[in-house]
Amino acid sequence: MTLWAWTVVALVLSTATVVFLARPLGRGPQPERREQRHELTLLRDRLLAQLNELDIETGDRNLDPEVVQDERRRLEGELAQVLRDLDAAQAAAPAAAPATEAGRWRATLIVLALVLPLAAAGLYVLNHKVAPSNLEALFEGAIDVPMDVLKMVKRLEKRLSQQPDDAPGWARLGRSYAVLGRPEDAKAAFARAYGLAPEDRAVVADYAWFLYNQDPSNTQGLVSEIYTRLYRLEPQHPGALWFLGLAAYQKGEAKQAIAYWERLLKVLPPESEESVTSVRAAIAQARAEARHPPRQ
Repeated sequence: MTLWAWTVVALVLSTATVVFLARPLGRGPQPERREQRHELTLLRDRLLAQLNELDIETGDRNLDPEVVQDERRRLEGELAQVLRDLDAAQAAAPAAAPATEAGRWRATLIVLALVLPLAAAGLYVLNHKVAPSNLEALFEGAIDVPMDVLKMVKRLEKRLSQQPDDAPGWARLGRSYAVLGRPEDAKAAFARAYGLAPEDRAVVADYAWFLYNQDPSNTQGLVSEIYTRLYRLEPQHPGALWFLGLAAYQKGEAKQAIAYWERLLKVLPPESEESVTSVRAAIAQARAEARHPPRQ
């Protein structure tokens, strides 16, 4: 696959939360902005912890679904505003920041992409994918996460030891392990969830996302099997349409790739302009190769 094509892959995978990662992350706050950023960071971590707490309590207790949904919307709305404020403060600061600060900011955004149950249509489109260039930050080791989150993971582990048939719980634990830099544990948890609920679209999508992000260059084997199942369960799933198109493209089946990606265009929300542009670029590239296949 050409470097240009991989660039398109990265662009398509970079929507919603990951858009923040493309912005300048190497800048640090000026002294007068440090207090504001510190307060925003504390608020961000607190909201993240509350969202995770809500997820766990939803499984632990019989809560009213409408109450849970309203509370989730409120927390997500506050968190979105905090992220915008943090991003604005980051962009306005010209001083260079240590690499660890940039890495921590990337990691926090990845946490959001993995853990938060995003409801907005634009975020749902690609919420099971992370740009390949950001995978090292996800899997290279434990990242800086709020202590409350670590405690919640322990609680989730304990609950699953008592309720081992909770497939969504295992999937949530898999996402948590991935964020904590424990890919082997994450893989085992996702596999456990999938074994319990192979027909659950959310569980299958989580497992497919994880396998793909372990090696974005690989579109064969188990990851292909899981995405194919996801496609069977939900033929309009954007992630499945993109992956199956990519797999066809890698096998030299440009026309088949075009068919998947044209269907993907129809289900992308209008506001996801970057994704639409990138998919169209991928289609154009595939059409060019279909007209002039590379010589063997």
